Amino acid sequence: MTEVAIEGTGFLIDGEPTYKGRVHQGRKIEGLLHNSRMVQAIFDDANPETVAHWRYPDTGVWDPDRNTDEFCAALPEYRKFGLLAVTVGLQGGGSMYLPKVYDAYVNSAFEGDGTRKPAYFDRLARVLDAADDAGMVVIANIFYWKMVEKMSGEAAVKRATAETTDWLLRTGHRNVMVDVYNEFNDGDRIVDAPRIHELIEIVKGTTLGGRRLLTSSSWCPPAAIRPGPWEAMVDFYLPHGNDSWGRRLRWKTREIRKSAAYQADPRPIVYNEDSMYVNNLDAAVDEYASWGFYIQGYGCGGWDHGHYEWTQHNRESTFEALTGYQTVPVNWGVNTGLKKAFFYRLADITGAPGSEGQEKAL
Repeated sequence: MTEVAIEGTGFLIDGEPTYKGRVHQGRKIEGLLHNSRMVQAIFDDANPETVAHWRYPDTGVWDPDRNTDEFCAALPEYRKFGLLAVTVGLQGGGSMYLPKVYDAYVNSAFEGDGTRKPAYFDRLARVLDAADDAGMVVIANIFYWKMVEKMSGEAAVKRATAETTDWLLRTGHRNVMVDVYNEFNDGDRIVDAPRIHELIEIVKGTTLGGRRLLTSSSWCPPAAIRPGPWEAMVDFYLPHGNDSWGRRLRWKTREIRKSAAYQADPRPIVYNEDSMYVNNLDAAVDEYASWGFYIQGYGCGGWDHGHYEWTQHNRESTFEALTGYQTVPVNWGVNTGLKKAFFYRLADITGAPGSEGQEKAL
């Protein structure tokens, strides 16, 4: 059984530091938790008006079980390249940003009142099993802002938090950490910076046999950090980069370490969403921060968020050519130049063997 733990500012897996003993170009790698944003691993859409947008190009139909099964099958390959964690969303993330789709599709593991949808949790159980077998960690992200808007108020959000935490503990898996809410911002809702600690408290206060889950919540860029009681409570920091090039990523990481809460209790810093750019991976490593690969994929429409150009091309016409890990449908393979650039660089930094027949690391 794979078990994740924290010791100081680094991570342990099965009682040993991650990337044990590894130093790359004078930089300490041991204790980091490099990861990838794979939030659509249990995706589905309850709206019959929009579900056709997710059809596979090779079959002409959408199949949530195929999506999850192919993701699970890819985990051992990711692990060979040195990837140790994946962020999986119970409400996913933006798949298509055209308002007529983005405002209408319904990808959520919860009913409006916060009760669990069994099919989602069945798929999540398969992901936890596969990650456990691969020796990997799952960062379970509970809420995504667009889907929280479809829930019926704070009571539903609290219920979903409590039921999800209890379910995760009862699976018996020890390879799970929690990202309560994707990109909290300033405001006065329970999912905003001044109050997100209320949900963090629910997760941390839910135990089974004296055990609880490692817990945090990611915050919205471009701020280096967003003030609030949450900072003293999280087990690890979860900044998002997105808009940052390497220089700014270094600055953000240093600003976190200057905060009074960090100074009082130094903890790991994990970017679990940044970009597809390997120079940002190197910038994070320079600052001893774990880094999260994020590659949206073409065909998402809407706007060019961050420093990406995802709207400049239509969705690919074949399954083999699908570029991203967030625009649905997803090809979970290491199948494109952009994906290979990340995984090859990750293998180089971590000393992982990579896949058979791997080209020279970039």
